[in-house]
Amino acid sequence: MSRYVKLVNLNSAPGAPLRRKNDWIINDSSEPSLQRGGNSYNAVPRASFRRLCRSLGLGLFYESWRKFFGSLEVYETRKVAIREDRWIAALTGSIHVLPASVAISIALLNSFGYYIGEELAGAQGQDDEKLAGLQLAAKLHELTIQASIAAMLLQYIRHEIALRDGLPFGALFAGHLFKDVSFLWSSEFWGTANGTFTSTQRKWKLIILLVVCTLLGLTAGPASANILKPRRGDWPAGGTDFWLDVSSADLWSRNVVGPEVPSSCLYDTTEKSCPHGDWQTLAQSYFPYWSHLEKKGYLPDTIRIPGFKSIRELYPQIRSGSQQYSQAFTVATTQYSIIADSIAETGRLWAWVVAAAWISKGQPWRFWSHQEATYTVAAHQPIVHTRCINNNLTATNTSESPVTYYDLTDLTTFQRTGDFPLKTLNVNRAIRAELAGFANTSLLLDWTTTSQLSSGASALAAIVAIPPGTQTERAIYSCTVDARLAPAKIQSTRNVYKVVTSHLVPSSTWMPAGTEATYGGSNAWPSMSIEPDWARYLNPQIASSNSTVFGKLAAAAGLQDMGSFSGSDTGYLIESILATMIVNGLSRRHYKHGIIGELRGWDFDSDAPTCGSWCKQMMPQHGSMGSGGSVYTLDKASQQNATKLTMHAVSTGYAYSPKGFTTVLSIAVLLIYSLIVLIHWGYMIWAKESSNSWDSSSEIAALAFNSRRTDALRNTGAGVETSRIFKQKVRIVSVGEQVELSFGERPDQERISLNAWYS
Repeated sequence: MSRYVKLVNLNSAPGAPLRRKNDWIINDSSEPSLQRGGNSYNAVPRASFRRLCRSLGLGLFYESWRKFFGSLEVYETRKVAIREDRWIAALTGSIHVLPASVAISIALLNSFGYYIGEELAGAQGQDDEKLAGLQLAAKLHELTIQASIAAMLLQYIRHEIALRDGLPFGALFAGHLFKDVSFLWSSEFWGTANGTFTSTQRKWKLIILLVVCTLLGLTAGPASANILKPRRGDWPAGGTDFWLDVSSADLWSRNVVGPEVPSSCLYDTTEKSCPHGDWQTLAQSYFPYWSHLEKKGYLPDTIRIPGFKSIRELYPQIRSGSQQYSQAFTVATTQYSIIADSIAETGRLWAWVVAAAWISKGQPWRFWSHQEATYTVAAHQPIVHTRCINNNLTATNTSESPVTYYDLTDLTTFQRTGDFPLKTLNVNRAIRAELAGFANTSLLLDWTTTSQLSSGASALAAIVAIPPGTQTERAIYSCTVDARLAPAKIQSTRNVYKVVTSHLVPSSTWMPAGTEATYGGSNAWPSMSIEPDWARYLNPQIASSNSTVFGKLAAAAGLQDMGSFSGSDTGYLIESILATMIVNGLSRRHYKHGIIGELRGWDFDSDAPTCGSWCKQMMPQHGSMGSGGSVYTLDKASQQNATKLTMHAVSTGYAYSPKGFTTVLSIAVLLIYSLIVLIHWGYMIWAKESSNSWDSSSEIAALAFNSRRTDALRNTGAGVETSRIFKQKVRIVSVGEQVELSFGERPDQERISLNAWYS
């Protein structure tokens, strides 16, 4: 195949200018080669290789390659300014391949989500180094994105200036200035925006392109850094629907009556399903701290109550001046035992499934690798508020004076100030007779209704009589009890197995702002109506000690030694005993009930557990992360009398995910960039047009030095102060074998020709 061949005069100086056109044997299919008689300079590499190096910014590598293999000093030769060749156009656009491929890959990876696990892939314990490496990769990706955008912008500007009717002078520098946001208010940009165009469409096309490229150049790098690194967080890891063998009306019933409790619970038989069940835990784990409470001291804020299949956490907070953080009432809340047990059971099944996936290694789920796994159910739980007042009744007026109570109807208004209205209640004769004949050596607790209080929101009232101590007189306290159903997120974790915790939902609807930390009350929570005939099961007689549950709890707190308590502290203690007793009893409703239904695909004839279709139902149903299905099967008739709840599992670890506004925005930025550059590259290949000329500031300067002087740039040698200079239209034209910048029409200038060689 013939090539361009230059016959070099060995006596001339290296790099001497070429003056005779006939020195070249022209062949449009290749570039010139330099030959020297019998000692060849070696052929110049193919044009495609040079174009590829130039497109990737590896011009110095190309020159070094020629020197190394050719053993000669490389001189500047004539060049094709703009080439019309589909293959060369494809090679020229290869600068977009790496940044666009990486951008699309990480955008799709985050869009669909991918869970990695407790640690990043590779050597263990090196996550900091791995993340630092990804940060470095993100910076390199940013540089390739900016180079890609610059190549696209320069290609468009070059096409308009060399092959069309030209652009304002300021546009000539846009391919180098767009990386700085100040370009948008620079003289170059505004000179371009206010310049003269042959059509409004071309003007706005260029302005929009410049703005978009500038914004992409500024945001694509941070977007890449944001989503290239996986995030550590809590990711949806499946879960399941399940049914409880209690109707929804019964489970969330707000009427608490005596007939729902067996009569055997009037005595302490250690039956855990009774309202007073596990009172020993309260006596051993909480109230003994009362006798050691000092000013600004603390009581335990968590009591763990053992259950049928789980251990529930009960959260008490007292109204006491001795506490650093106080509130207007004493409060206690805990989860229903039936819900806590169901969370523990479904969490156990989830853990079994991920362990089976780890053993088989054939499942797509990676949740066996986690820092923590959490199982959550959104449900309601009982919360009890109590407030007591010392009525100062004496033995002579016990049967005559009305009893004063706080009205806890409006929790929202008075929960901070504590200025609850006071109401009087005429208790029944039986209680008055009991108070009048009350022995001075034992505690007395009796219950009454609150129907005489306005609004009727308070659920129960109690009267507590305290015998005189060595330093105090007999005291009679009247206590208002307010019980409600509060929405909560109830959960258990894999690392703390079987222990069920909860926190109230911090919603403006359900919980006033600023009250979440103290479990404050809300009027929006539905009230519970507790009948005295149910409350009596909270305080049964303990035959072995001739005492009651209330007496045992008070004794555990040291109330028998009245000399160690002030009058106000006694009221706080009574409130705490009542709140914890009642909420513990409410949580035991439906204690012996639980999940109904059969596991899908379970082999009941096999001694070993089998992972049937229920395992797939427990895992995410769409993608590697997300919600699960339903592991249980239950016929429609049974579902009518059951309550359906959903357990959501989350796994703590590293993952790619579209979660979060900034992540979604980053994905959008990278996809927009990829779409624009790929469309541009496709257009280049379709039009068969490519060029690497005037890609750098030095090449623009060389072009300017080789151009004729013009009056359009008068007085700009020491700087440019106005945007008027940048409004003037400029073109790149051919003048014979030379290319020049032109600010006007001259008789000897022509439009650049495709595939033509210029010096």
